[in-house]
Amino acid sequence: MNSFTLILILIFPVFSQDSNKTRIPLLREGTKIIESVGKLTKESQLHPTVIEIPRADGKTFDSCIVLPSLRLAEMEAEELEFPNSSFRITGDIYAYENQNYLLVREAVSLSDHADRSHPTFIPQNPNNEVVEKEDFDDSIADIVKELENATGSLVRSIRNASKNPVSESTIREGARISSRRCNLIRNDDGAWIAVFVSDSTGLSDPPCTVLPSSSFYKLTRWASTQNPSTPLLLSGEFLSYHGHGFLLVSAWRPVHHTDHLDN
Repeated sequence: MNSFTLILILIFPVFSQDSNKTRIPLLREGTKIIESVGKLTKESQLHPTVIEIPRADGKTFDSCIVLPSLRLAEMEAEELEFPNSSFRITGDIYAYENQNYLLVREAVSLSDHADRSHPTFIPQNPNNEVVEKEDFDDSIADIVKELENATGSLVRSIRNASKNPVSESTIREGARISSRRCNLIRNDDGAWIAVFVSDSTGLSDPPCTVLPSSSFYKLTRWASTQNPSTPLLLSGEFLSYHGHGFLLVSAWRPVHHTDHLDN
């Protein structure tokens, strides 16, 4: 009896500590962030850039990895000149594994004394297809530590782009492609790269790093079982970060024998 009581005493604090943690669900992919205020944080050069977006209660936050884009490069430059800067942002939420990613569409730098308004969320249609996610602890340090391995290839791709800017890039931020023929390969950093096939005019888009999203999850699972020379058709949006190309995939499918070769 005494041994049983001792076990209960030892176990109880463990459950008590877990129950005191603040846990919030991931945002659905497709959720829009409207004029929310947050700050960029990065634990180290080995970690992704994260932004914390406060919820209406002012006590809990949505932590999102910021996707590479022209807006992110501008925000980082501003933050470098004025450390601890806050930004009023509008953007789109993406989801992959147990993490949210934010594509910043608009960003305005705010002074330290600017009022912090609560964010406005426009949720994705719940009937749309999404990849369900688990809850996560409301702690940036915990989140980035758990995701260091999962996001390693993305972090390295972003870091390489930042250290090796392209002055005359042909990537047009926001340009969209539809059913563009390509091959999917992995580079030395482990990132997935879309290598586009020349069209009938002999022109092709430069290779782009494919970014995390629910479509990315299904795409890379399929690609992992295929020969690197297997062609496929990608649709999505180009992003430019220090002149390097990145791609947010909205749809994809393998090439069928009936497809025209000039896609």
